[in-house]
Amino acid sequence: MKTKLLKAVLLSGVALLTPAMVNAMGLNEAVQIALESNPEIGQAIANHDATGFELRQAQGLYAPRVDLDASVGVQLVDNPTRRAQGIDDEGLYPSQVGLSATWDLFDGGFRDSEVARQSSRVDSASYRVLERSEFIALQIVRVYYQVLLQQQIVELTRQNVAFHEGIVNDVASSIDSGQLTEADRFQSIERLAAARARLTEAGVELAAAQIEFKTFVGVMPGAVSAPARAASAIPGSLELAIANSVLNNPRTLSAGADIDAASALVDQAESALFPKLSLEGRVGTGYDISGTDGWNSDARVGLSMRWNIYDGGIRDAQVQEELRRESEAKLSFDQTVREVEQAVRESWLRLASQGELARVYDQQLNSSAELVASYRDQFNIGDRSLLDVLDAQNTRFNVQILRETARYSVMFAEYRVLASGGDLLGFMGARPHQSASAGTRSALDIPSWQESEPRALKPLTLPTNGN
Repeated sequence: MKTKLLKAVLLSGVALLTPAMVNAMGLNEAVQIALESNPEIGQAIANHDATGFELRQAQGLYAPRVDLDASVGVQLVDNPTRRAQGIDDEGLYPSQVGLSATWDLFDGGFRDSEVARQSSRVDSASYRVLERSEFIALQIVRVYYQVLLQQQIVELTRQNVAFHEGIVNDVASSIDSGQLTEADRFQSIERLAAARARLTEAGVELAAAQIEFKTFVGVMPGAVSAPARAASAIPGSLELAIANSVLNNPRTLSAGADIDAASALVDQAESALFPKLSLEGRVGTGYDISGTDGWNSDARVGLSMRWNIYDGGIRDAQVQEELRRESEAKLSFDQTVREVEQAVRESWLRLASQGELARVYDQQLNSSAELVASYRDQFNIGDRSLLDVLDAQNTRFNVQILRETARYSVMFAEYRVLASGGDLLGFMGARPHQSASAGTRSALDIPSWQESEPRALKPLTLPTNGN
């Protein structure tokens, strides 16, 4: 049994350490898998569904409440009537069953406000599902490009190792012919060892990128290929990108729904200023009830009204409290808009700067490649030292890494601009969970906070040591 378990563990470890054996996976496929299985998105979906059931509870407030009650027991009644009848020492065995119903006819708008609040919370939760989906998708784009970049770096590092192996062979031949010394051999071997160490580091960085990919997607990436560029879907100007993001970013939409929820709480607080009118009814039947022998039945229906006309200013203070909560939600919305705008500007800046860097590195790489070839030719005829050739190759290798890094950074920045406007999933053709669609307020005809008139704020006066 232990042997079988050990084999299973070893096999699972091999599976994790050999991602190349996994089927090839495109970027869009990886995003779709994550949308259906990522735990962070799953948490947001569960929160949405839980909030949806809170809305169901709020809608239930419109229905009457019906209760069934029953009781059975023994009772001893000693009163003048029973004493006069000489039965004061006889026990009663009351048993009864009753049905009561209460239906709120008017509550000052409390139920309407509760439905509006929960509808807003459901839509806010939907936008959070969408926000998580867009965020996870963007992270997958990042790590997917990271895997591509690290694969390219591994290949460039292999080429660098091959170059230094060639140099070691050339130096050995030159030593045999008396053109170079043992010091040159040691120098070439030292550079070869450094190149091999860099290859090992590149392999580790590639494995780390693949592991991070698995964290988001749930499976190793396997073979990857360059995805479609997103440049064609980017807005034509920074101003358009900012405007689109403010209107469509899930974070700003969620913050707007939170304002609606806070506004509904103000309406709820104001509803407590009004009377509450209810229709109440009850039917019941029983035996030996109310201290009377035999069967008894009763039925009644009527209206009841309850209105608190004085509470020391508590309800007025609650209204002002919720008005401040509403103001807090609006300020949070403003802060979210600023943060979204900042993200757009940073993404736009990186897109422009990395594009310029990629062009500069292209030019530098062309010069570095020509310089290495020229130095090596001159080295072969004794016009250049070995150190000149090695330094030129080191510069070329570093520029190659920088050029590839900038190139992939441009590609990722394009996707990041789309994500800042909430357009990433749409561009990729990915389908988020159905709970990411926010339409509850619209379906229930809940007005937006932007359509309501501002309400008066009373000044706050608190006791101080001087009073």
